[in-house]
Amino acid sequence: MDNNLKPLVSIVFTSYNHKEYLKQAIDSLINQSYTNYELIIVDDCSTDGSQEILLQYEYLEKVNLKLQNTNSGSYVKASNFGASFAKGEYLLFAQCDDFAHPEQIEMLVKAAILSPKIGVVWSRSNMVNKEGIVFEDDFKGREKKFTDQCKNDVLISGAEMRRYLSYSCVLPNLSAALIKKELYELVGGLSEKYQVASDWAFWLSLSEVTDFYYLSKPLNNFRQHETTIRSKVKVERQIIEIFTIFNEHGEKHNLRKNQLIHLKIGFGFVWFSFIFSGVSSWFKSFFSILKKTYNDEKFNLLFLTLGIFVYLREIFYNRLKFEKK
Repeated sequence: MDNNLKPLVSIVFTSYNHKEYLKQAIDSLINQSYTNYELIIVDDCSTDGSQEILLQYEYLEKVNLKLQNTNSGSYVKASNFGASFAKGEYLLFAQCDDFAHPEQIEMLVKAAILSPKIGVVWSRSNMVNKEGIVFEDDFKGREKKFTDQCKNDVLISGAEMRRYLSYSCVLPNLSAALIKKELYELVGGLSEKYQVASDWAFWLSLSEVTDFYYLSKPLNNFRQHETTIRSKVKVERQIIEIFTIFNEHGEKHNLRKNQLIHLKIGFGFVWFSFIFSGVSSWFKSFFSILKKTYNDEKFNLLFLTLGIFVYLREIFYNRLKFEKK
């Protein structure tokens, strides 16, 4: 593609107290094979020396450095702030503890321009440890319908995407996705009312207005460590937040009865899945969650039971698939 015809991609890079990962993360972006980009770096008032490292990149023509003097309180606010400066047709939200494949943006853009119906393109991600060593990928453990459809690169309709998102956040990392900026603006950006699952709410909103495209090649490296946002938030709060997202999404978009049922069973599925984050904490929070969700969903226990059934069915499927190998 002629470089003059390539759409401008605005990379919004958010940083907060992860100086040990910064150089790898930023270098992986400025050394992309795709060259028509701008890099908007927002540091959310880091106190660990991150800003001193970031100042080393200030001289680069494509870098727009925003060093905050006060902490916004969340990566969501920092991401939305960075996006407010974006001039590109597409957005890519990069996290300071992740790093990109050298051809990530080029391959995402090639898929994005396949059809005007495609508003989001994302790839499989490698899961890496603190040292950046791959230990698995985020395709593992997904439900059967998703893995069957997404063995190869594939277009996914918005309706199909909503169904997948009813059971898990199949797009678990913002760093893996390219988004049309006009659609980001249409859905109101990332919701700042959520602490841990704002991205999940974002993808659900986008599923109502656009189609998605999935690339089966891992183009993003999603770092797992003990200081991620989800690792700091209690299980009960995470579950209640996801329930709120699902419930509000159903009400806002006037979903049909069968679509609402998918969301409700999906919440039961998600609720039960947290048991593997800690059996003791799951049972300790059980009655509190039951009580807090009852006002909005009188059949919460029924949908939890149905969700458990679906979850166990998926475990059986994955075990059968493993044995066949």
